[in-house]
Amino acid sequence: MANIVLPGEFLGTEEEFAAGSGTRVEDGKIYAAVFGTMEVSRDKVVSVRARVQAPKPIDAGSIVYGRVEAIFEPVALIQLQAVEGGEARQVPPEGYSVLHASRVKQGYVDNVHDEVRIGDILKCSVEGIRKDGEIGLSTKAPGLGVVKAYCSHCRGPLALITGGTLKCGRCGSEERRKLSTEYSFVKQG
Repeated sequence: MANIVLPGEFLGTEEEFAAGSGTRVEDGKIYAAVFGTMEVSRDKVVSVRARVQAPKPIDAGSIVYGRVEAIFEPVALIQLQAVEGGEARQVPPEGYSVLHASRVKQGYVDNVHDEVRIGDILKCSVEGIRKDGEIGLSTKAPGLGVVKAYCSHCRGPLALITGGTLKCGRCGSEERRKLSTEYSFVKQG
């Protein structure tokens, strides 16, 4: 029978075992560092074989998806949801990532609010991670930008009509966004 362990679970002491992969040691005690199966080798090395793949780390150059939570000119605060190429269910980093007006598109952007709105889902590239953990984002590259948008008046889904112009099927409002080539609504006739 496999011995399933959770992160932080006590596995033994350094007097009994040598610590192997998937473990951590504190004050001579060995604990599981990952969720998985506890294994003890013939030479008394205790390790934990992970049962799930670790989430893909976020590094400079990663492509991420996130939701615009707030706009404080000249930045939009983005809550990251997923890393492209990562597993389906990931734990997003705590806090917000930042999209500065200068990183929205090629050319001058006077207001972030002119290009993205609260509630929009964005596809972004990670430009860098500061020492304090703040993640800087960009939607400048071709293919990056808003992948799903909602009307800022009635919250209805917006359909693409031309270029970066979107139209609400509920109230008829027209809005513009910096769109990704993956924008989720097809062009209306």
